[in-house]
Amino acid sequence: MILDDKLMKYVLFQKRTIQEVKNKCRLLGYDEAYIEEIIAYLIENGYLDDELYVMKYILNVIKLKKKSSKEIQFDLLRRGINQQIIEKYMNTPELNQFELKCAIELAKKKYRECKDILKVKKFLLNKGYQSLFVNKAIDTLKEISDNIDIEMNNNY
Repeated sequence: MILDDKLMKYVLFQKRTIQEVKNKCRLLGYDEAYIEEIIAYLIENGYLDDELYVMKYILNVIKLKKKSSKEIQFDLLRRGINQQIIEKYMNTPELNQFELKCAIELAKKKYRECKDILKVKKFLLNKGYQSLFVNKAIDTLKEISDNIDIEMNNNY
């Protein structure tokens, strides 16, 4: 099987999902039967693996970005990943710990801007953070704001 240079560059440039490669093949004008052959070849030779893609994507998000689990799920669904594969890797202790940490950091940042705990809570919920993590972030925020108030009163 001979693959187009554009397609191989696309696949080799960064990890891609099966759906992303199918879409690229359609853009390049391949017919559906040939696309299925290409996908089978790429999977067989280790160029495409949606499960590996999900694992690496989640690790990258944990290291580099502050996204809620809902945002991660929507990104993966948009990229054509099967819901069952996503669910398999979403409920890990590492991801839950990361989401809590991100929720606390965003809560602190938003609180500095608006000084309103209810607005911060609504902001986090709208970003897709789980209510459990939002409540823990708000509790942490309340503790921090109480300590700041006590310190300010002691200084006067």
